[in-house]
Amino acid sequence: MAVKTLKQKGLTWINIDKMDEESFNYLKTNFKFHHLDYEDLRGGKQTPKIDIYKNYLFLILHIPQWKNSTHSINNAELGFFIGEGYLITIQHGHSKLMKNFFYRCMKNPTVKKNWMDKGSGYLMYKIIDALFHDTQPIIENIGKQIFKLEENIFKGEQDSETVKQLAIYRRNILRFRRIIDPQRYLISNLSHIRKNFLDENLSIYFDDINDYLSKIWSITDTYKDTIDGLHVTVDSLMNHKTNKTINALTVISVALMPLTLFSGIYGMNVTGLPHAEDPIWVWLMFLGLAAIIVLILIILKKRKWL
Repeated sequence: MAVKTLKQKGLTWINIDKMDEESFNYLKTNFKFHHLDYEDLRGGKQTPKIDIYKNYLFLILHIPQWKNSTHSINNAELGFFIGEGYLITIQHGHSKLMKNFFYRCMKNPTVKKNWMDKGSGYLMYKIIDALFHDTQPIIENIGKQIFKLEENIFKGEQDSETVKQLAIYRRNILRFRRIIDPQRYLISNLSHIRKNFLDENLSIYFDDINDYLSKIWSITDTYKDTIDGLHVTVDSLMNHKTNKTINALTVISVALMPLTLFSGIYGMNVTGLPHAEDPIWVWLMFLGLAAIIVLILIILKKRKWL
């Protein structure tokens, strides 16, 4: 069964790791939640929200998660029902951290006592705090990748693969920010709610989570600006390389034009051309013209016009 229960001093923690028909019927049988909440549970992906009722709260949180197979960031959706003497956590998809969190609390009496003796509100704080702090390695990993890519760019590695990597990092940062942004306002609202199970003493704890999210937001904002700056830099350097290549090809084409014209004239069946009957003079004229062209190129190169 996907429903697991943990009890400690009048507090019951129910963890549902899969919202199937059996889990849904369990909730409807044992709890009288609003029918709109049940519709949200069965309606697939939901936006982050907090619904306040007389005797309980219903929350939906999104947590950024790193997916190794695609090297991208996805969001894990978690639902919470919290009331006096109980906390229900609902996973919409597998969450290894949530599973480890529950079993750690179940198997370690000291952890269980510390987390559950202070009521459902404090337990929810511990869960949310752990979930968001678990995103720190994601940010640190992205930061290291951006720093390494920045060094490679200024070492001369500007190609299509670099542009692709920049696009991937930018996508991940934007996804991370898109997930985190609504959670900041939700946690901020949570710190101002006053219920028997969510009293004023817990405000400082949820404010601490909100401060952490604001810090993460600032870091990702810096990463976003860095990536945008690197993208502009790579575009400028690649355009500069392209312009240099085009410039070199243009110089070669222009330099060959006099020789092409000269050979075209002497290749026509025209009488009266100077020294047309003397091959040595014709070759000397070609060499002289080529020497003049080379001399002009050297002068332009010294004056940095090329």
